[in-house]
Amino acid sequence: MLVLDRKPQAAAQTPMRAALDGVVAYKAGMTLAEAGRRTGLSDFAKLASNENLLGASPKVADAVMAAVAEPQIYPDPYCETLRAAIGQRLGVPAARLVVSPGSEALIDYVFRAVLAPGDEILLSSPTFPAYDIFARCAEAALVDVPRLANFDLDVPAVAAAAAKGPKLLILCTPNNPTGNALSKEAVETVLAATPKTTLVFVDEAYREYFETYDMLAVLEAWGGPWIAARTFSKAYGLAGMRVGYGIASSEELIAYLDRLRPPFNVTAVSQAAALAAWEDREHLASTVALTLSERARVEAALDEMGVEYTRSEANFVFLRTPAGPEATAMRLLHEGLIVRPTPVKGGWVRITIGRPADNDRLIAGLPAALVP
Repeated sequence: MLVLDRKPQAAAQTPMRAALDGVVAYKAGMTLAEAGRRTGLSDFAKLASNENLLGASPKVADAVMAAVAEPQIYPDPYCETLRAAIGQRLGVPAARLVVSPGSEALIDYVFRAVLAPGDEILLSSPTFPAYDIFARCAEAALVDVPRLANFDLDVPAVAAAAAKGPKLLILCTPNNPTGNALSKEAVETVLAATPKTTLVFVDEAYREYFETYDMLAVLEAWGGPWIAARTFSKAYGLAGMRVGYGIASSEELIAYLDRLRPPFNVTAVSQAAALAAWEDREHLASTVALTLSERARVEAALDEMGVEYTRSEANFVFLRTPAGPEATAMRLLHEGLIVRPTPVKGGWVRITIGRPADNDRLIAGLPAALVP
């Protein structure tokens, strides 16, 4: 006779760390493939991910072709040629530089190297979601000093929180997704209150669009431990190549990051592309200038429409939509425009500054997309 075991089954066990249960994976901007599936269209202006749609230096293609000729050889694990070129221009020893597959990877390296369970990390929301994700993965304690109504940093409040000595302080300038940049005086005020036991991490992914002062000099003058993160994904137009880099206050900090980063973390092709892009300063200057000019043109159109937006110093605009971010994004999607709805309270959408023709389409499509 068959006897069935009707005892209640225990919940399935997982080998994964419990800390990950509270982590929400990062959601990237909509891809062209997904946009096509949703709408049946094939012609899109991709204005959701802050890529440089003007493209990389034309010198990159030749560098990539040369590098790809020997795919059987491991890449330089220390990116020595690229680090030397960056260090020479910045006036920083190459030993104080580290290269990573995008600045997100550098954030991961730093957070894993610095944070132990329970350590405090100070940040100001809304800001780049990766900080929250990697902090929770490290089981750190988040101290969030919210931004002001216009999304500027609440400098006195952040300085007061920094004075308590968190393990890690995050300054994102220009900030993602709002575009607000920190003045030199604001950075100096926060640093003056920050103990030298705190590691300061400055995310400068959009620095090429806002170079009004020397951030490295400000950090050096402070005198504590710091790391500044930069990337080739934005102004240099190499988002698909995944190259970021960090500058640290000391060789010792880089040595700690080298202990935990994968040894061959940046491909030979990506290193070659980044070096070619880095050396073409004329192309960088022209694309940045056109982007800033086009941003001003889009902002002028927003003024005519009576749309509220932030003072962005990056390659995007951040605007409030009466229709709500999801509705506006979907309406624009059906007009062939991919934009980024955000969960920021009040109904905000982030829109990349594209090529002039892309921005023409955006200006034409926005009025109907914003109607509540």
